Amino acid sequence: MDFTYKYTDGQQSFRREVRSWLKTHLPQELQDSSGQPVLDQIGWGECAALRKKLGAKGWLAPKEPMELGGEGLDPANALVLFEELDARGLGWLTEEAAGVLQAMGRRNNQGDRESPATAIANGRVGCWRSQIHSLDDLDPGDWGIQITRDADDCILDGEGIFQGRDPAPGYLWTLAVHDPGGHPEQAFSAFLIPPNLDGISIHPVRRMSPYQVHRICFDQVRVPPHCLVDQAKEGWFLTQSAFLTPPLPVRDRPLDDLLDYARTTTVQGVSIAAEPVRQQLLMEAYINRGIQRLFRMRDAWMRSTGAALTYHAAQTRLSEQRSALRLSEITREVMGVYALLDHRDARAPKNGSFALQQRLALADGRSAGSDSKMIADALGLVSHEPERAESPAA
Repeated sequence: MDFTYKYTDGQQSFRREVRSWLKTHLPQELQDSSGQPVLDQIGWGECAALRKKLGAKGWLAPKEPMELGGEGLDPANALVLFEELDARGLGWLTEEAAGVLQAMGRRNNQGDRESPATAIANGRVGCWRSQIHSLDDLDPGDWGIQITRDADDCILDGEGIFQGRDPAPGYLWTLAVHDPGGHPEQAFSAFLIPPNLDGISIHPVRRMSPYQVHRICFDQVRVPPHCLVDQAKEGWFLTQSAFLTPPLPVRDRPLDDLLDYARTTTVQGVSIAAEPVRQQLLMEAYINRGIQRLFRMRDAWMRSTGAALTYHAAQTRLSEQRSALRLSEITREVMGVYALLDHRDARAPKNGSFALQQRLALADGRSAGSDSKMIADALGLVSHEPERAESPAA
């Protein structure tokens, strides 16, 4: 049985167009960067310039219609574009913009250059988001940002952890609680807020994360009505659909890089890939990647046929998290200390991309427990009946 994805002639033609454009417009510093320069101020300037060029071409949100700043690509060609960017470590450029625009929907001012949707689609600004590992664990009573109403305005109070690639945000995407005692799916509202409103303060936080991470405090911040994204108070659903969906079925570059490293690195003239223990480890990682592709293909097929995904998305996400953590272990066993050298060390293979994979796997693995709960709940393995208190003995 052949599980290889078959690209159409149209996709291959579009791939050649994308590669030609990237060859012309991609700065030399990003040609083989694995996305690493975004972690420092010097590399960010190059990424920001490229983001504007992608936005001008409609490739930051490629599936959105042209009037909303996209190019109206069909899913097949949008996948090709993402693959070519992701192969260069830059797939996050389209992921971030597309997520925000999908969540905002079509309620924004089309054609208005100053609207948030247009600014984000054109690549002029980026967005920091509330750090949420799993909506399944969101408790309105514990969420740190609350809403009170004052006529048409909302007043936000509290604080939360935000993450984003940009050194400074153009907008802040956040959930805020309007009903602390309500059900999570109805208790949150979503906002897209400019960070310069009175009462907002930003404080850096040291976290093991590939993103900029900050604690943002809201002190009686008056937010105008147009910053409220979900007029129907559906912040939970918007966040679920836009930011917590499984990734596109793309190639696994970290494993490709590891295989290449093992083949080309020699000890006493012999490739380290020829060593039996390393061979077994690399084969395990290769098999794991094949399993992830099957999960992704299954989910994509179910969506295309209109089949309902219950536990499937959580299962895919959980499997990928565990596979990424195992890959980080295998990388350390195959490479030794070289797997831990980041881009600041001249001896780091692949400009430190292996160390970046270690950090990403650790940061993304935190929601594994909640995904297990979602799977168990969908399969009916969790009881939702309240526990009855035992009667005191007579």
